[in-house]
Amino acid sequence: MQDYTVKYKNSRFSGKKVEVDGKSFNGCLFEDCIIVVEKGETDLGGCRFKNCKLMLRGNAYTIGKIIKLFTGKSPLKVLDFNEPLFEKSEQQ
Repeated sequence: MQDYTVKYKNSRFSGKKVEVDGKSFNGCLFEDCIIVVEKGETDLGGCRFKNCKLMLRGNAYTIGKIIKLFTGKSPLKVLDFNEPLFEKSEQQ
């Protein structure tokens, strides 16, 4: 098990872009966040995610492409960079 220098316990993240590589999260709540994974060197134990988006970069993106080759479909929605990351839930 890796020893992480940045550790969060029972923390709440809301409306943020959170880069998880190199960090440990235990019992955390993520709401309306963009979760960024590049290497996958993280610990996410007992965390909850509400209305979050996952952004894969680097090695994580490559693994996502390999999964698509094996399954014939994309396990995750691929976002266009011009697409809004969060849709408004309010009715106008």
